[in-house]
Amino acid sequence: MKLYFKKLSFVFLALTLLFGACDDDESITITSPEAAFVLQQPGISNVFLNFGLPTNPALNVTWKDDLTGSSSYDVEMSLEDTFASPIVLGTATGRSFSYSVENLNDAIFNAGATTFRDVAVYVRINSGSAVSNTVLFLVTTYPTDPAQISSPAGGDSFVLSIASQDLVAMTLNWSDAVLSSTLGIDVEYTIEAAAAGTDFASPAAVGVVTNAETLGVTHAELNVIALGLGIPADTAGDADMRIIARTTNENGSTLTRTSETVTVSITPYNTIFPYLYFVGDATTPGWNNNNNNTAVFRSQTTPNTYYFTGYFNAGAFKMLEVKGQWQPQWGTNDGTTVAVNPGGGSDPGTFNVGAAGYYTYTFAPLSAGSGFTVTSYDATSAPTYARIGLIGQAIGGWGDGDEIDLTQDPNNPHLWYANGVTFTNGEEFLIRPNDDWGNGLWRYTGSDELFGQGRFDTGGDNFPFNAPTGSYDVWFNDLDGSYVIIPN
Repeated sequence: MKLYFKKLSFVFLALTLLFGACDDDESITITSPEAAFVLQQPGISNVFLNFGLPTNPALNVTWKDDLTGSSSYDVEMSLEDTFASPIVLGTATGRSFSYSVENLNDAIFNAGATTFRDVAVYVRINSGSAVSNTVLFLVTTYPTDPAQISSPAGGDSFVLSIASQDLVAMTLNWSDAVLSSTLGIDVEYTIEAAAAGTDFASPAAVGVVTNAETLGVTHAELNVIALGLGIPADTAGDADMRIIARTTNENGSTLTRTSETVTVSITPYNTIFPYLYFVGDATTPGWNNNNNNTAVFRSQTTPNTYYFTGYFNAGAFKMLEVKGQWQPQWGTNDGTTVAVNPGGGSDPGTFNVGAAGYYTYTFAPLSAGSGFTVTSYDATSAPTYARIGLIGQAIGGWGDGDEIDLTQDPNNPHLWYANGVTFTNGEEFLIRPNDDWGNGLWRYTGSDELFGQGRFDTGGDNFPFNAPTGSYDVWFNDLDGSYVIIPN
């Protein structure tokens, strides 16, 4: 009996607890979560668009959809939270979407953004039957529109004068929204000129300014540029002008924006360009500024274009205007543009030759800030001559005994020179290889100056000598027929 009552007490206690628990459950309601269509709030809503990584994802969004049952979603953007004019960034079949740096930057500006920093961008998802909530992103964009040239205008004419060479002949003005923004970045503007219609194949630098919207160019500066572009002196010629804006970010990436082209007319005046000579251990004279320094050749069609094709030692060189003087001195400080110390300033850096060999250097036009090019030259198939000489009445006569032999450069078998040659005004001459009349000579190609490029041929015109009678130094390159005759 004792055991029976213990079991009965236990049952009674259990029933009591059960009924008591039922009384408490009357205040608890268990429900399932409501179906939702929700764009997830990202952990970071500040977006910086790096123009150096244009294809990287900039906008990554995901959403939850337990409501619509849709299999296609439009990702919409707006610069206003009302979405009065939504822009569809793209369509997704899943529930996530990614948009690149470049595409997002373009979309923001196409939507009408006028600032660059903290641009409010609202994003939502549209399933066709419903739209999600809106998420706000604050985006820092980068500029894409180029600078706008306000002056000069297309068709403007500039007649240059040597009497006003130090005065401003042309003032370039432009506008760029970046400079009035809060981006806090530096913008370098390079103003370029080129012969009209050449698509800037060989541009000349007019000038470079930073964080400014104007540049003045003197008569002398513009005259050098115009002549270098091939516009004859005292003749009006067209030149194309443009502005290139460059911005470099902290990662070293550079953004380039190029303006529309403006075509103007320029009439340059006649001027005399200097003869140039190499100095430096990459060339035969070494670092001696008065050691029969090699002359640099000049184009007979664009007189401010200098060039040289030949052998260079591994090393460095500069160019001088006067043998025996270190200034004026031409070089480069950045390895891509020409720099000059006309006298009294700081000397520029060197043109560097990494490996010995044949190269063509071209300076077109030769002016501070203009670019230069260097390309390898294959001289393996070029003939090597034992002798090359000048012959003709201009140097004394047409007989074999009248010929003046040129001296071969000790480092470059294709470079020849003769010093102190007496030329006679009004007479003619030819350049002859190996004392031979039969296999071809270098002949005249129409230069009006004491420099140019002869043509190797079995027939053709003699070189006329129309300069004053006197003593001249002669340099000749048998690789391309270039010659220059320099008065002493």
